[in-house]
This record gives sequence, C-alpha cells and structure tokens, in this order.
Amino acid sequence: MKIAYIVPKLANKAPIMIVQELVKQMTKHNHHCTVYYFDEGGTLEFPCETIHIPSFYAKIQFKQYDVVHTHGFRPDLYIYYHKPPKDNTLYISTIHSYILPDLSSQYNKFIAHTVGRIWLHCLKRQDKIVTLSKNATHYYQKWFSPKKLYWVYNTREITDLSPLPDTKIKNLSDFKKDSLLIGVNAMLSPIKGIDQLIKCLPYIPDYKLYIIGDGNIKSQLIQLSHDLGVADRCYFAGYQENAYKYLPYYDIYAMPSRNEGFSLAVLEAAIFKKNIICSDIPIFRELYSEKEVSFFEVDNLESLIKSIKEISTSNNKGVQVYQKYISSYSPEHFYTNYLKIYQNL
Repeated sequence: MKIAYIVPKLANKAPIMIVQELVKQMTKHNHHCTVYYFDEGGTLEFPCETIHIPSFYAKIQFKQYDVVHTHGFRPDLYIYYHKPPKDNTLYISTIHSYILPDLSSQYNKFIAHTVGRIWLHCLKRQDKIVTLSKNATHYYQKWFSPKKLYWVYNTREITDLSPLPDTKIKNLSDFKKDSLLIGVNAMLSPIKGIDQLIKCLPYIPDYKLYIIGDGNIKSQLIQLSHDLGVADRCYFAGYQENAYKYLPYYDIYAMPSRNEGFSLAVLEAAIFKKNIICSDIPIFRELYSEKEVSFFEVDNLESLIKSIKEISTSNNKGVQVYQKYISSYSPEHFYTNYLKIYQNL
C-alpha cells in the first residue's frame, strides 16, 4: 500500500509524533510511505521520504497513492482545495483534539469560532475522519455522519533509553533534595491546568513540582508561584528534547488537563511504570481505571491534594497502568486499527 501523510511541519509536537509512529509501523509492515510538509525547520525524523510543499497551491499527484492521510488545519484545508472530484484514493484526516474548545483556549472567541468553523467545513470533504477516542467520536457526530467517523487510540514507542546528561541529573537532584517530586511535561496553556498543581503546593509542604515545557502562560505560572510563596518549590525547566527522560526521577506524574484529546505524556509515564494522577475528564476515564491511575476533580484543590497523597502510598498502580499500555495502546494495536481503516473495512 502507498500512503501519503501531510503535516504542517516536521515539528516535535504530539500530532506529528503520532504521524511518526504511524510511518514507523507502516514501513515496518512493508507499506510505502511519503511525508509531505509545508513549513521548513522541523527536527523530527521519519524512516521514509519527506517532501517539502513549496506553496499551498503546489499540487501533489494524489492518484499515485492508495491513501492520503492529513493531520492539522492546513493539511485539511489543502485537501479541501485540491482533492479531485473523482479518483480511487482514500482521503482520511485524524483530528487530534476537540477543535473548538482547543482553539478557544489559545485564541480569542472570534478567531477560535471562525477558524474552527472553517476547519470543520473543510473536513467534510474527507472520506473518513479518525478521532482519538470514543468520546471524541461521539462529540463530532454533531458535524459529521457517524458512518464517516472512526476512532483509534494513540500509541507511543520509546527506543532511546539513554539517561540524562550528568549535569541535568545533578540539577534535578539538587532541586528535589529530600522532597517527593511531582513532574509534568506539557505545553503551558490554560487548558493543561498546571496552575492547579501550583495552587495545591502550600498545602503539601513535602512535595516539589518540576515543570517541563513552554507556552503562552509561562510567565503567569511563574508569577502565581511567587504570589503563593512556593517559587522555591517550583522548577520551570522550559522546553526539553525527549522530556520523557526525566520520568525516572519523578515520584508522581501529573496530568491535570481541563480538556485533552489524548495525552502522549501519560503513555510515556505508563511505559516507565510511574504513579500517575489525572484530572477526572472523559478521555482519561475512557482510557484508564482507578486501578491504574488516581483521578481528581478539575479545579477542586481538596480533591487534587487527596489524589496526590493517595498515589504516593500506592505500590501497584504504576505496574497496572503499564499493563494497560501493553494490552490496549501498544504500537501493534495502533497499526492494526489504522490498517483496518486504510483497507476500508
């Protein structure tokens, strides 16, 4: 099978990392893949040919592919504009988030609504639309026929298990000292809910918080830590390549999102058998059980503090969440489920 993937940029971001996982699995099973991208400057590498699209109006010969699979607003817009009236190619888009809530968390209401509606309209030209969960599939039935919608859980495969450089290990250890360390690897935006972790620190003096990631509210989070008198117990490490390498040094991994499409960071924590706390939102309830993670109510500090203390005494949840990854979110499951969609089954 010949498959073309179209992405905005070869950037080290979650949706593009999923395309990378797709390409790895497809090429491993002898399918021919090509990745097309618009913006240069990305650092993510793929085990197949990558081709730069010089302008939005440059055409791809779609008929040479069995499947054309897009990821993101610009690729979906590109298909809407360039898709031939009739051919034998199967056109598929994966939606990696809840479009309108996600855009609303990043932009003002006018931009979020306008761009979101245009995006949803463009998606109607796709033959199939894949979401990341059953919950998201149900959500998008407001705009698309249930017959067009499918869902596939993401996967994550970690092959580089080399440790952090000694200087970074020392820096982390010097910060942690004798405290229990809560770690979070995420984009710093309101939707990720990291402010909740900072707000609970005054009530749990034995814990410190290590935050990896950048985003548009980083300065606000830093100011919040100063306002609450916990700046000495919050470490903002900024963007770090291969952030999963910090996971062995966390006592707890936290995912306090107010909304989420599918968290690769939680999968990474599961691979490392970490004790995980998650916000009690539909996606995490669908993916995990209370045997595997500890849930807390969004924007309820008492619930969050209880969850942190509960997971700190658990000796089994890290093992259980790893078993869930193997049984439900492994690369082989991911490949098999996408192949069924590609083969139009």
